[in-house]
Amino acid sequence: MKLKKNFKAGPIILIGLGVIFLLNNFGILSWDIWTNLWKFWPVIIILIGIEFIVGQSISFRSLVVVILLIFLIPIFLTFNPFTRNPLATNTLKISEPLGSLTRAKIIIDMPATNLTINALGNDTSKLVEGKVVYSKAVNKPEIVKQDTFGQEIFTLKQNITPGLPFISSLQNKTELSVTRQIPIEIQITTGASKESLDLTSLRVNYLEINSQASDLKISFNSSYSSNAKIKAKASNLDIKIPKEIEARIKITSPVKNISVDSRFRKNNDEYKSSKFDAAFIRVDIQIEAVASSISIK
Repeated sequence: MKLKKNFKAGPIILIGLGVIFLLNNFGILSWDIWTNLWKFWPVIIILIGIEFIVGQSISFRSLVVVILLIFLIPIFLTFNPFTRNPLATNTLKISEPLGSLTRAKIIIDMPATNLTINALGNDTSKLVEGKVVYSKAVNKPEIVKQDTFGQEIFTLKQNITPGLPFISSLQNKTELSVTRQIPIEIQITTGASKESLDLTSLRVNYLEINSQASDLKISFNSSYSSNAKIKAKASNLDIKIPKEIEARIKITSPVKNISVDSRFRKNNDEYKSSKFDAAFIRVDIQIEAVASSISIK
């Protein structure tokens, strides 16, 4: 009996989905596998579109490739003996009390994570609150605390797991909300990521960033002085400085495109607002970046 050269994609995909449902019900496959499979759903639409355009069914060889992509690769990632499933995630919840602290330093040392930082409400009793979503294939992030005379160093770090494919970091996400009640220092060291730091309501007197983020966005406070050192390899670096505060920005690396608000006057590699030298509250930023574009507003 000879096999037909062409097969309809729709029925075969439905059969594959039904088999996975069956294996889920018998406990052979974890239901978590669907968090991986859904990422490939656009392939189904592409196949259906090709069938309409060509006017005939998809070839057997093409169908085998699609089935391998949609079904077998996620199953292999789940059960392979070499690594844990890099597309599945765990969550580490963070809740650190403020107590009687008068100052704090927050250190974030992560190999790769999409990072967001913003402010907690005024009525909270927490220093830091949030969560880290991380791949099951990598090490669990650690929290280390050091308290000395009303000051705390809060460190969130994750050790690098050697030999893992790059997809192990795709799911990593860190969301932190920080107290606005006491002065804070923030030190960030990250690998490839996207980072958004909303400091508009935070008393951050010192910010240090060493990052390889593809996109880095920072918004500063309008009523609190900050000193920032930014060393980054970013495609886009976006800095927002409120008009109510004086600022100086020094850029010491060549950048393809720089867009700086007209209120900052340029002198060599330095941009400075007119009343910066006499201002009591001000923002002083040093940038050493390999970036496609820098925008300062």
